[in-house]
Amino acid sequence: MKKRRLAKAAAVVLAGAMMLGMTACGGGSNSAGTSAADSAETSAADSAGTSGAAGEKVITAAISTAWDTMMPLNTTSNYTRMICDQIYDRLTQSNADGSIEGRLAESWTVNDASDAVTFKLYENAVWSDGEPVTADDVVFSYQMYSDPQVEAKSRYHLQYIAGVDESGAELSEDSIEVTADDPYTVTFKLKTPMFVDTFLQDIDTVYIIPKHIFEGKTAEEINAPDLWANPVGSGPFIYDSEINGERMEFVKNPNYHLGAPKIDRLILRVTDSASMLAGLINGDLDMIGYGSILIDDWEMAQQQENLVTESIPTTSYSTLIFNTAKPYLTQEVRQALSMAINRQVLIDGILQGQGQAIVTPISPISPYYNDKIEVWYDPDKAKSMLEEAGFPFDQTLVFYISSGESATERAAALIVQDLQKIGVNVRIEQVDFATLMNNMLDGQHDLGLIGSGGTMDPSESREMIYPGSSVNFCQLTDTELSDIIDAGNAELTFEARKPYFDEYQEKILERSPMAYLYTRNTLSAHNKRVTGLSTADFNALNWSSWEWDVQ
Repeated sequence: MKKRRLAKAAAVVLAGAMMLGMTACGGGSNSAGTSAADSAETSAADSAGTSGAAGEKVITAAISTAWDTMMPLNTTSNYTRMICDQIYDRLTQSNADGSIEGRLAESWTVNDASDAVTFKLYENAVWSDGEPVTADDVVFSYQMYSDPQVEAKSRYHLQYIAGVDESGAELSEDSIEVTADDPYTVTFKLKTPMFVDTFLQDIDTVYIIPKHIFEGKTAEEINAPDLWANPVGSGPFIYDSEINGERMEFVKNPNYHLGAPKIDRLILRVTDSASMLAGLINGDLDMIGYGSILIDDWEMAQQQENLVTESIPTTSYSTLIFNTAKPYLTQEVRQALSMAINRQVLIDGILQGQGQAIVTPISPISPYYNDKIEVWYDPDKAKSMLEEAGFPFDQTLVFYISSGESATERAAALIVQDLQKIGVNVRIEQVDFATLMNNMLDGQHDLGLIGSGGTMDPSESREMIYPGSSVNFCQLTDTELSDIIDAGNAELTFEARKPYFDEYQEKILERSPMAYLYTRNTLSAHNKRVTGLSTADFNALNWSSWEWDVQ
């Protein structure tokens, strides 16, 4: 792939740009807020069933936040990835239990040294314009992702592949070591021997792009939103139309290689969390695609005869970012601030108990969870630690949070309350998510509140503590923490890896670049007429929407 020319041209692809955000970090929100009780009788004038032609099987799924782009490589938003996942394929996808299954890859093998993975592609996969999907498309896609002239916020998912740097950018032109062995076989050379599931889970949001559409385009052309209109993909659905930032509609791909979807049309509707239950009750919505019922609506949701409800423990977590570059936020100070937060009050007050307190990023449902680490809360000790550390109590800490999420606002208010009890002054700055991300990357914050979807892979949080990462909001400049993760990833069995990740959790509590707060359950609901869902997998960015049906 030439530096300025990504290869040869054919047609125009994919759909326009908007703005959202949730970092790779981006996870489902269990937000709280105004109850749907007063709006449950809302008219169903724009109900799910009226959007398709007579006799069409239609499912309308709610997402709580709009997509930020239709360029699948240039996002860290899980909401956007759910959109892209209908249009495109990836080699594999993860399940809630940590297992991995093929999407575009029918199978894969690992060499004896565990430093190369070879994928065998489904030979019946085709692009929505009828062209076959081949290994050349896979190679081309990874070259596009790794080209530093192409805007690719998701580039860091390539970090383990040979020929790229820690950010996933190629070391020289087309240096990424992804090669086509034959038309339907592709091999990835890894930098070092490693536990292959870590690599597979890292690339399961890298979408395969049609080479015949994009080759010959310059990086400038690819970065422009105009090229990403009318998407050509190989996924289960084909892009049909959209209302900017409000809804997107897809029709089924009758040639999908894993089986044509059972429904004819899929509608994704951006829906305020406070309106989701009302929409489910009156028939505007069939299901929640990504996000949760408001905690204030949970009891009411469970009482509805037309709904199936589930409270699903997840790897999703919320964390309080500390700017470690600020001289007054020393390690001892960060420990004290973390120790002053009453996590159980957060869980009870915001999640009504639908979550669990944590002090590390590894969820209690993970086999890598270190149950010897206790969740701390001792405000008296915290205040003494601040005094001993010489913390400047006249300093007002700037606390960034994103706007529009009542759960975030509640959590921030409770955290500020806890910190004020130990004499720490805090000023909340509420901004849109894009500004939050940019300002924290620029180090304008003292504190920041974000969420992550997490994964069953214990190294998921590496991107947030590695100095070169685009989501290193805590401004760490050393690799002590990421080195432990890398050592664990170099081991090839669970038994050999576990001690390293136990140590990682102990060390991250000691260093406290963040105050991890709680995991949150997904509060899921869908209409009983919808079948074939595995809602527990939604948090792993896995819909398997071609299996959905309606009765």
